[in-house]
Amino acid sequence: MLLAIFAHPDDESFSVAGTLAGCHRAGRKLTLVTATDGEAGRVSGVVADDRKEVAALRRRELLDAAGILGVDRVVTLGHPDGRLDTASGDALVAELTGLVRRVRPRVVLTFGPEGAPNTHADHRAVSRAATAAFFLAGLGTSLPGAGAPWRSDRLYYLTWTGRSGPNGGVEGLPVTCRVDITREIETKRAAFAAHRSQQHHLAHFEEELRPQEEFFLVSGVPQPEPVTSDLFAGLTRDREA
Repeated sequence: MLLAIFAHPDDESFSVAGTLAGCHRAGRKLTLVTATDGEAGRVSGVVADDRKEVAALRRRELLDAAGILGVDRVVTLGHPDGRLDTASGDALVAELTGLVRRVRPRVVLTFGPEGAPNTHADHRAVSRAATAAFFLAGLGTSLPGAGAPWRSDRLYYLTWTGRSGPNGGVEGLPVTCRVDITREIETKRAAFAAHRSQQHHLAHFEEELRPQEEFFLVSGVPQPEPVTSDLFAGLTRDREA
C-alpha cells in the first residue's frame, strides 16, 4: 500500500503520476489524499461561476485522473486552498495521522519541505503535516482517539536532480530513488489531461516531463542500496494491507 499526500488536485498528475501508475501495474494498492480542493486557483477552458463550483469541478477532475492512474481510494480533506499554511496545523496533522492508521500504508509519499520547484506555501504546509503524521501514527500515546497505531516502513519526499522551477531554479533534496516511468509516460499525460481546467499549465507540464521521477528517503527502513529504482525495494509483502 502506498499513501500519497498532496495539497491540490493535479499535484499528483504533475509530479508522481508515473510512479503511481507503475505501482498499480505492479499490484500495489494506492490511496491519494489532497488537503484542498484547489478552488482558489485559475481555471481555463471551463465555465464555473463561483469557488464552490470550481471546487466541485476540480474534485471531479481528480477522480478522473485517479481512475486513469489506478488509484484505489481518493480522499479530499477540503481545507482552504491557498491558505493551508494558515489553517490549524494540529487539525491537519490529526486528520492525516488518523488516515495513516486506517489505510496502513507501507510507504508514505509527499512534497519535500521546500514545497516542490514552485515553493508553494500549501505544498510546504502539507509536507510538514504529512511528515508529522508519518511519525505520530506509530505512537500509541499520540492522538489515541485516531485509531490503532501503525508504523509505516518508509517516508519519501518528491525531489529532482539539480535545480528546477522559475527564477534560477530551486534545489531539491538528494535523490535516493529514481523510478523509471518510460512505460507510464502516456498514462501520466492522460492523467494530467483529465485536469481539464488546468490545461493552461500544459506547456510547463511538458517542459518538466521526464522519463524518471525522483524521491528522497526521509526515514524508515533503509534502502538496499544508496539509489534504488523502487520505493518498495527490499520490503517484503507480508505487511501488505
